Amino acid sequence: MSAGHHWRRRFHVSTVVFFGLLMAAPFYWMVINSFKSSREVVAYPPTWWPTEWHFENVFAALTFLDSTAIVNSVIFTAVITITQLTLVVMTGFALAKMQFFGRGALLGLFIMTLFVPGQVATIPTFILVRNLNWIDTFMGLCVPIIAQTSFGVFIFRQFYISMPNEILDAAKIDGANWGQIFVRIVLPLSGPPIAAYTAVTVLTAWNMYAWPLISTTERDMRVLPLALAGLGQSFSQTPPNIAMMAVLLSTLPIIIFFILCQRYFINGLGGSLKE
Repeated sequence: MSAGHHWRRRFHVSTVVFFGLLMAAPFYWMVINSFKSSREVVAYPPTWWPTEWHFENVFAALTFLDSTAIVNSVIFTAVITITQLTLVVMTGFALAKMQFFGRGALLGLFIMTLFVPGQVATIPTFILVRNLNWIDTFMGLCVPIIAQTSFGVFIFRQFYISMPNEILDAAKIDGANWGQIFVRIVLPLSGPPIAAYTAVTVLTAWNMYAWPLISTTERDMRVLPLALAGLGQSFSQTPPNIAMMAVLLSTLPIIIFFILCQRYFINGLGGSLKE
């Protein structure tokens, strides 16, 4: 039986390593090609290691990338993450622990929207944004995405339902109001789901392409994925090694973010409040 367990463990480890290498291969190829010359990138047979490292590609890629697009992506990601997180945490707590008229109907409405594909609302949302004169504005870029909070509200509600009521009752006995309970007790206990939701939201917002493409027409309102798409469309004018470097530079902030927050992200996925 121990021998069977040993072979199962080896099989699981081998499977994880295989798929890990399979997923890492495109990223490795992008990194290696980013530091090659343009001639070596398209050479056949391909080289698996640069014959000469071209670190000047970093500065060349920065000139091809629109600095405005980088700033817009940072603002877009920060606004969506902070605002969405604030809304879903407060709403999830209210639906889980506070008694008010229409709570069940409101919860049902949130759950119903989970079954509606986001693409269905794209055209009505665009018409609404256009009628509000929000095209090519940060309001039109951010507000429709911020409003997509149903999944986050549901997740945080489920988390707060597992929170013992005795903690809240003790705070009420001590004279704390709902605001004090939320800030001093609930938020400190909400670290794991906040970390997980923040990581997912940052990744989604940073890589978002479809809605920024629909809601913006001016170059000054482009986000980074749109700028990268422009490099692909003008591939004949953009050297392939520079295009690879631009993509690499655009992914580095997310990679660094996940490395720094990996422990909190994993705890958030597996964490739960224990009585």
